[in-house]
Order: sequence, then C-alpha cells, then structure tokens
Amino acid sequence: MTTGKIEEPLIHLPPTQTFRILVLENPENIDKLKEVCKLNGHQVVPCFTIGESMLFLDTKDHVDLIISAVHLEEESVFEFLNKVKAPQSVHKDVAFVMLCMEPNPLASVINKSTELAGKLMGADRYLYMPEFDANRLIVEIADLLPPVPMKELD
Repeated sequence: MTTGKIEEPLIHLPPTQTFRILVLENPENIDKLKEVCKLNGHQVVPCFTIGESMLFLDTKDHVDLIISAVHLEEESVFEFLNKVKAPQSVHKDVAFVMLCMEPNPLASVINKSTELAGKLMGADRYLYMPEFDANRLIVEIADLLPPVPMKELD
C-alpha cells in the first residue's frame, strides 16, 4: 500500500467541490476512511506515521482537512496535533479531526479526557465512533471544510 501520495476520488466533482483530506490511521482502519472520502468526491492522502504526514504537509502540497486516529501505533496524536497547530506552523488553520474509531475497552474509559485534551490543544472536532459510521463521518467533516479548496485559491 502506498502512503503519503494523493489518491484521486472515485467520483468526480467540480474542482471547487473536490477537497484534499490527509488521513493518518492504523493499517486496519485506513481503507474504510479512504473509501468513504473518495466515494464522496475527495482526494485522499493516506499516511501511517506522523513522519509521513509531516513530510507530505511540509514538502508536497496542501490539504483542506486532517483526520487522525486518536490511538496510533507507537505514536501520539497529541504530538501530531501539536506540530500541526503550533503558532509558527503554516498548517495551523487546517481543520483537524481526532477520530476514535472502534475503540478497545481502555480507549472507551479514557475517551472523555482524551477529547478534552485534544480540544484544549486545538483539535477542531473529536469524533467517537464505537462502530464506524460513514454517513456521520461525511456530515461531520463537511462542516469543517473550507468554502473553496486550497488548490483552487492558488
């Protein structure tokens, strides 16, 4: 599986309605997120590590929205959030969604404190999904997308 590369949408919308979404997720969940975003006409940049995500953000191109798993393998979503939302970051205005999808029992117990910490650090939205809900995800992120995709403003 290629990561850190732009994947084109499965349906084509006008350029003014095609947004680019960076998804940082664990391998077992990334395909669900990619599929729902691409089926709704968005470009997707799938990543498995904070390093891959920052490499894309800092050297490749823009994104209109970031969706990050709350529970990453061997990394911290808070580290990623801190890098993206730092005052000197060129990405600080990009909407950031923390996604707790199909959590294990421990994640369910610490859910509220994780949500509060994320919001205090600058996350725009925290989504808790004991079961993945594609329709809810699209509704929640639609509210955070900019009026015009960044690529159209260049």
